[in-house]
Amino acid sequence: MKNFYVTYTFPSADSRDGFLQEVRLLADITRKEQGCLRYDYFYPVDSENTLFLWEQWESAQDQEKHTKQPHFALIGKLKEKYSASSSVSVQECNQ
Repeated sequence: MKNFYVTYTFPSADSRDGFLQEVRLLADITRKEQGCLRYDYFYPVDSENTLFLWEQWESAQDQEKHTKQPHFALIGKLKEKYSASSSVSVQECNQ
């Protein structure tokens, strides 16, 4: 199992909220993908310009397949629209 922790940073709380509103539909699509165990966005309590995404996949192959889906490309366009930057950390979990 693999966890992906994505931190999005925005120029304002309004841009963060606009991004989240649009990306929710894409999240619903992603949750239906094979191997997706978790795909949830969170607001941090200490930053109004940040958004966290916790992705959990059964395998690296499932997550890689996700990155080839058409809706994944839309996330990049939304990041550009809302002037977001992002960073990702990955954690391998052995069960």
